[in-house]
Amino acid sequence: MKRLIVNADDLGRSAGVNEGIARAHREGIVTSATLMANAPGGAAAGTLARALPRLDVGVHLVLTFGRPLSDPARIRSLVERDGSFPKAPEAFVGTARADAGEALLEYRAQYGRARELIGREPTHLDTHHWVHDEPALEDAVARLAEETGAAVRIHGDAQRDRLRSRGIRTPDRFVRAFQHEGHVDVRSLTRVLAGIDDGVSELMCHPGESGDADLLATSAYAALRPVELATLTDPAVRRALDRLEIGLATFADL
Repeated sequence: MKRLIVNADDLGRSAGVNEGIARAHREGIVTSATLMANAPGGAAAGTLARALPRLDVGVHLVLTFGRPLSDPARIRSLVERDGSFPKAPEAFVGTARADAGEALLEYRAQYGRARELIGREPTHLDTHHWVHDEPALEDAVARLAEETGAAVRIHGDAQRDRLRSRGIRTPDRFVRAFQHEGHVDVRSLTRVLAGIDDGVSELMCHPGESGDADLLATSAYAALRPVELATLTDPAVRRALDRLEIGLATFADL
């Protein structure tokens, strides 16, 4: 049996992202989203999530955007001199810079804020810019999952097996092919869906509405978010799911 979680990253990033995720859920195939608890649109995202009880909401744990929710003096390995987070994943992945205990401290704060905003327990965890490819950050995410019972996004089979060995729920596989120029149209997504195997897969996406001035000024991916939204809400995609006998699922279903 083929089941697919369609997770929209970056809930809370901006008004346009919030609105795009909501529409991709109401009118399209998005089943879940992950909330950036430290982002400008976080409070609005919480209101939105409360109005969409069928949207499965987790936490998009952030170390490469904005500022921390915990005291920067307590997480010195994670922040720049001004107390803000670095902007690129290369600051962490492959550098051994991050202290796992400090990351867990900040991740707990973001999880707690997300829980307050959405008014329910978040169901799953992933990381902005996929920084839990760094071993210390994978460990911090795993420890938070152990504490909360949340499921975790995996980036490959080895990471899946490590997390499952700790009793953490994960999908069977992660699909990241639906992103970047030339790969987010209906034909591309249909081709991706045709390659879905039995079990539970997670498809990552980044929908957003057009005309979001803040996003256009601060995100290199802003122009492609409306393209993703149009694809995710296209009836042809829903027909492809039916034809391929792929059922939609959420992390809560794991």
